[in-house]
Amino acid sequence: MVHRSTGGSELLGGHRTVRASATLAIGAAALLLAVHTPAAHATAGHSNEAMSFKAAGAQKAASGGPLVDHGGKVLAASHTYAIYWGNQSAWASDVQTGMASFFGGLNGTSFLNTDTQYLRGATVSSAYQGFKIDTSNPPTRSPSTSTIASEVKKVYGTSLDPQGIYFVFTSNFPNRANYCAWHAYQSIGGQNIAFAYMPNTSGVAGCDPGNLYGLTGSEGLRSLANVTSHEFMEAVTDASPGSSTYGWIDSSGSEIGDKCAWTFNAPVSLSNGTKWQLQEEWSNSANGCVQTT
Repeated sequence: MVHRSTGGSELLGGHRTVRASATLAIGAAALLLAVHTPAAHATAGHSNEAMSFKAAGAQKAASGGPLVDHGGKVLAASHTYAIYWGNQSAWASDVQTGMASFFGGLNGTSFLNTDTQYLRGATVSSAYQGFKIDTSNPPTRSPSTSTIASEVKKVYGTSLDPQGIYFVFTSNFPNRANYCAWHAYQSIGGQNIAFAYMPNTSGVAGCDPGNLYGLTGSEGLRSLANVTSHEFMEAVTDASPGSSTYGWIDSSGSEIGDKCAWTFNAPVSLSNGTKWQLQEEWSNSANGCVQTT
């Protein structure tokens, strides 16, 4: 990600923060990479979409036909925010700068433009708003939607960005989890706010895409960037996943990333000149998974 801020880092109320404007709203949905289980992290009033461990061998596009618009919230002009929660030395040394470069390079790319067909005539864009740090201990077991929502509120307050997607990166990986990440929403201050739970996938075999194209960067960064791309694209096209608030899902409940999880074709170039190993995404217009380079 490219870190965009109005100043340097500081400690505020126990959190070091990179200053950036922030307003937030929350909803709940989690993503499984290889196996889509919409109720995997269900909590009262919400359903979660989780991205599961990769399956052995090539992952084929999920059945379920094209994505269908259920009328729920989409984020044509998204703003991305990050929280690094836990022991800061637990991540690979290039993760925070690398993820800043990833988020900051998304706008104006062919990769992001894949979402345009799902945005009901709006122009797609994305702007990175920086990150904050919370050095308290994240949960050791799989957190609930409300736990991640509470962390967002703790760090960013309750005046949240309705166009925001809040990525909560934790320094640990939950015990006995069989997923790589999930995204969700919750109502905060009368707004449905999108967020994602992003545990530290470094060294987790089921979340490691390998290095297919000889790109630079650590395994921890490469793994996390791919999983983040999955959650980001789904949060844009299905920001408030739930029985009455779904955006774009197919007849089996899969989202844009689920249908193409763990399929790769070529490195993806972002607008800041960086290259990444990111999974393909589903395109209704192409009737299949696409890799924009």
